[in-house]
Amino acid sequence: MITPSLGRFLTSASQRCGFSPDDTDATTCFEPATWHICWSTEIDTGLACPKHMPIAQSFAYLDRHEVGSDCDMPGASWDFDGKRCIVAGTEQAATRHAEQPLPSALGGAS
Repeated sequence: MITPSLGRFLTSASQRCGFSPDDTDATTCFEPATWHICWSTEIDTGLACPKHMPIAQSFAYLDRHEVGSDCDMPGASWDFDGKRCIVAGTEQAATRHAEQPLPSALGGAS
């Protein structure tokens, strides 16, 4: 499996593309990100703009979803089933929980 070098840590607070061929600020894209990428089971993540997502797709990654408001929130977790980030206790997390099938009286999902 081919995985990219993750390079230096970049904050996702501004949700900007982190593509940087030389791993320096001088070559970092910094365009608005549209994709949030999960590179590994340790939830190493990155952000990509539409121009650089095809380059990211040439590497192995675990999951991706469109950038959302919870992606850079403290305490956010990756929702693999919902293809998004969620913060426990938020309306979005409650909605995700409500979308789960309810167990039937006979023990299966209804």
